[in-house]
Amino acid sequence: MLEIKLKEEYDKWLKKIAQEVSISPEELAYISIKKFINEYRMRKAVRAYVEGEISLGKAAEVAGMSKRKFMAVIEDFGIPFNISAHDLVKGFGFLSALRGYSYSI
Repeated sequence: MLEIKLKEEYDKWLKKIAQEVSISPEELAYISIKKFINEYRMRKAVRAYVEGEISLGKAAEVAGMSKRKFMAVIEDFGIPFNISAHDLVKGFGFLSALRGYSYSI
């Protein structure tokens, strides 16, 4: 269990905000820390993906979400997909197989 000691000013604001939103100061602190961690993971995943350090699947894993959701998020950010020609052909092959077509290069 993590225990933190806040500066008096932050403690005062934490209690004030918690009261305004009708939750306990502990719950507000938990929500804030969780949100920070999730945002950090997302930024780290997006940066590494954009720089080509990790794959889309690995980036989704780092961000803590499904590949599909991560794809939607980066699309919302206007970030292009880094998909190799091999993966693209593999994807077309998979879709063709689902539809009953033969596809090869």
